[in-house]
Amino acid sequence: MINRPDAPATKRNRDPILKTLKQELHGERELLEIGSGTGQHAIYFAEHMPMIVWQTSDQEKNHDAIESWINSTNITNLKLPLNIEIGLNEDFVKKKYDDVFSSNTSHIMSFKHVEKMFCLVGRILRKNGKFFLYGPFRVNGDFTSKSNEKFNGELNQQNPIMGIRDIEELDKFAIQNSLSNYAFLKMPANNFLSIWLKT
Repeated sequence: MINRPDAPATKRNRDPILKTLKQELHGERELLEIGSGTGQHAIYFAEHMPMIVWQTSDQEKNHDAIESWINSTNITNLKLPLNIEIGLNEDFVKKKYDDVFSSNTSHIMSFKHVEKMFCLVGRILRKNGKFFLYGPFRVNGDFTSKSNEKFNGELNQQNPIMGIRDIEELDKFAIQNSLSNYAFLKMPANNFLSIWLKT
């Protein structure tokens, strides 16, 4: 039996995220996931939304994990990962996508790289496409829970460039890249799913 990397949080948050994705995505669409991690989200969402072609991506060092999960399935609407590392090589992405999804990425990137992610999304997202960003956020400059404040401190200790972002700052990046605030939804464990629409 292959020992694949496991991200337990994906099992806890995947159903609430899937519920929203199903409400917002209709018909045949092609979606890019930025930062697929282990690939477990991609497998679950692609399996439950067969009309969506789900394109995974991540840094090359994570490709073995993603490919091992994908190769353990026979899901035909799930694509092997592209080598995308925000801040390093995202300019090579020329293809347009109907939608973009990313989970738990903005707090582990530098603030500058978060801005670059929004630039990439604004450039490749088709008109009326949606950008779904899941994770913890600060609202009006405040942490939404003591656990998130503690988590932020742990991130800062691990690497000073990391940290939970203010959703208002991300909204500014969105506006600068032709994206408008569409929805901001509460999710389990003091997380949110923020959705922006390409105008």
